[in-house]
Amino acid sequence: MAKKFSLVLGVVLLLVGIWGAFTGGHDHNLIIFGINAAHNWVHIGSGVLALLAALAGERYAKFYCLVFSGVYGIVTLGGIFRVARVVELLNLNLPDNLLHLAITVGCFWFGIRSKPA
Repeated sequence: MAKKFSLVLGVVLLLVGIWGAFTGGHDHNLIIFGINAAHNWVHIGSGVLALLAALAGERYAKFYCLVFSGVYGIVTLGGIFRVARVVELLNLNLPDNLLHLAITVGCFWFGIRSKPA
């Protein structure tokens, strides 16, 4: 389960990060999401790690999901509680916070539900 989730999440994050990079490195919105160069690099890095974990197997994908549920959980809380350093660094807005919450929940769910191979 975690392997398939990590594969899909990795592809989506990688594509969104690349798409955002082509729209410019400054603070701006991509559709409804706030992005900038740092935010794009976070997506690209998260996506590459998700793909590597998925390709390495279920055990690594499960580990990725559990770790990144924490990472994205921290980013979500930083955005929701308007921690200036986090919000300014990543140009976060409400749609970003909701999406990061969904990623947190998805990663956690698939991480705990997957049985390592």
